[in-house]
Amino acid sequence: MAILVSARPQPHKYMSKRFFRFMTYLAPIPNTATPISRLFPFPAMAVDVPTMRQAPRRQRRMLPAVWMRAGTSKGLFLHQRDLPPQREKWAPIILAAMGSNDSDPKQLNGVAGATSTTSKVAVIAPSERPDCDVEYTFVQVSIGSPKLDFTGNCGNICSGVGPFAVDEGLVVVPPGAEHVDVRILNTNTGRVIVETMEVDEDGHYVEDGDLTLPGTRAAGSRIDVAFEKPAGSMTGLMLPSGQPIDILHIPGTIVRPSADVTVSLVDAANPFVLVDSRSIPESIMATGADSAFFLDFIEAVRCRGAVQMGLAADLAAAGKTRGTPKIAMLSEPALTIDSGKEIPDVEVTAFSMGKVHGSLQLTGAVCLASAICTPGTIANTIAKKAEQYRAPHREK
Repeated sequence: MAILVSARPQPHKYMSKRFFRFMTYLAPIPNTATPISRLFPFPAMAVDVPTMRQAPRRQRRMLPAVWMRAGTSKGLFLHQRDLPPQREKWAPIILAAMGSNDSDPKQLNGVAGATSTTSKVAVIAPSERPDCDVEYTFVQVSIGSPKLDFTGNCGNICSGVGPFAVDEGLVVVPPGAEHVDVRILNTNTGRVIVETMEVDEDGHYVEDGDLTLPGTRAAGSRIDVAFEKPAGSMTGLMLPSGQPIDILHIPGTIVRPSADVTVSLVDAANPFVLVDSRSIPESIMATGADSAFFLDFIEAVRCRGAVQMGLAADLAAAGKTRGTPKIAMLSEPALTIDSGKEIPDVEVTAFSMGKVHGSLQLTGAVCLASAICTPGTIANTIAKKAEQYRAPHREK
């Protein structure tokens, strides 16, 4: 199966938003064949001559979709009504649309961008729950392999669900309203997210604005995203191991030393393994967070954390589900005020699907904030130290 993309934007008030029709086709080889000697005039030879098979006209299948930036991610937004009722039948369609059906790491035959932040899908439908407007299923599409990951949520992609629901008529905006709340049930975690956004006199989402986010240069209107009861999104507990600090033993290999890594295992909005950078061996830290050596080590920590959190039965199972738990490295901020900027509570390096993430995930921000508020966690300890340094300088 391959994919053709017809970039024909439908009429829409906001020209920066594009609607595409994604056409997948199957090209079966017919039983008939034409010998090469019939096509080119050369004498017959006493050897086997390969034959050319002429493919019939391609069968094109239309998939209405919206390709949209949401926060610091970008993804394909689909109506669930346009997919088969059985979720197990979604894979061929989504993989073809995104360009992962042929295991191409560049995803050239699809619309995805060969990065974890641009290989995402949101599937949206009206909700049957009286307390929610729509239901949204997040899908992380693997790069270089034909796999879909339905575990966990993506806060950035989630921020686009409200605008999609409003502009696609899934949510009715009251006449004269300037703002609207959209209540979203995330089916991956069973949690409710409330998004508040600006709408115009016609009931459309106001896309233009001057708000910018770290991780993107594009400006847009403000969307407030509130996670209701985020604790225990997948494990049922804020601290799945029952304690704020865990020590994970990472066995050594031929190229790296063994290490006992200090982590906080926290589940809020998404489960995260929060790593204390001070516990990572100096020889590994020196290679840089984006080195293959470091990424291999951080993946080993993530897999150990997955087992400790009860999200995977063993390390092999943890390695097959790279979307959850997520992992981030926490460090103490530089305690200086020379730059004129306020000292942060904590410095974070986030990772996603085996690579350094360009920004802290929205669910990561929720999880980190929850960890800072939980006594004894790594985040809580680091933030307290930063606050103790800030307090006397505020008085001056």
